[in-house]
Amino acid sequence: MALENNHNFYLPKTNLIGVGAIKDLPNELLPMKLGKALIVTDKNLISLGYVEQVEKILDNLFISHDVFDGILHPNPTVSFVEDGLSYCDQGVLDISRDYSMIISVGGGTNHDCAKAIATVATNGGSIIDYEGWNKITKPPVPLIAINTTAGSGAELTMTAIITDESRKVKMTISSPLMTPYISVNDPLFMSSMPREVTATSGIDVISHAIEAFVSTEASPTTDALALGALEIVFEYLPRAYENGYDLEAREKMMYASFMAASAFNSAGLGYVHALAHQLGGHYSTIHGNNNSVLIPHVLEFNAPSIPEQRLIKICETLHKTAHNRSEAVDIFSQSFMELASTVGLPLRLRELGVQYQDIETMSQNALKDIVCLTNPRKGYLEEVMAIYEQAM
Repeated sequence: MALENNHNFYLPKTNLIGVGAIKDLPNELLPMKLGKALIVTDKNLISLGYVEQVEKILDNLFISHDVFDGILHPNPTVSFVEDGLSYCDQGVLDISRDYSMIISVGGGTNHDCAKAIATVATNGGSIIDYEGWNKITKPPVPLIAINTTAGSGAELTMTAIITDESRKVKMTISSPLMTPYISVNDPLFMSSMPREVTATSGIDVISHAIEAFVSTEASPTTDALALGALEIVFEYLPRAYENGYDLEAREKMMYASFMAASAFNSAGLGYVHALAHQLGGHYSTIHGNNNSVLIPHVLEFNAPSIPEQRLIKICETLHKTAHNRSEAVDIFSQSFMELASTVGLPLRLRELGVQYQDIETMSQNALKDIVCLTNPRKGYLEEVMAIYEQAM
């Protein structure tokens, strides 16, 4: 009798992908016979005209809508979620305003806040109550996630990362019920992405791909997606960084982001994200910057627990030749750091203002993060502290 070895694969019901994909959204919305919509976004995306395009689609379908633009910086927080819920009539969406869907327009911050608002609206309480895995019992308000960055993958995943400012902790909240109903990835919505956002989000794609590939829950499906994403990023991120209106590079990065997010959404993540979440919670640093510093150091820590052939395969994906585990780690790390330097990203935590006295607290919190569950090697507190210290 074969041993059970299940690898469930979660994605939104519908994913609109490619140049001009936004034009297909009306065809998806029309049969749903939806009532009122709440758009969750930020003032910058309103000024760029992206929200207006979405409003026109809703107007043409006679779907009334409101806009909550209270996402004030690129770090999703409990206060943003609570502000959104207050905007929606004290968090009860089915009474006076009766929103039948939420539409998030933006990158990971906006999508995560929208997921949290949709969740608390139907489940009650505070978003803090749902920290961890699968604590949501009622389906959230249906979410349509329209993406404007290529990196976080939040438009298609079952996870939201929300900072609890009172504890200085980034909470991982994950449940299949949080998966958006429809995702939209149109490179035309990404051409105005600033260079620094292009860089940090592109590095986020690499972190998703690497961690999904070495995860304890990796499968042939997630392997193919992760390696495919990795190859694309190393080739096309420098081009997208140099010229945001290079539509081919934007489209390739969009596909890489989608592939890597699809991989980690099922395979899970690991210590890069566990440690990066604490940096974001403690210092409000940009997630991609955190990953840029941590990826080589976490890979070195994990390497003894990763099959040698898998490490060699990573190098082959980058068209490099490695003959053993140590050589593979060195080759990848060097290639990665060269790419990070090319797109202007930090390589040391001290560049982000990290203080030695915070390392123990951050390490303790990192080990509580549910993404640790699929890391290939389990570390003790002192070992996690050592990763931070080596990255300083």
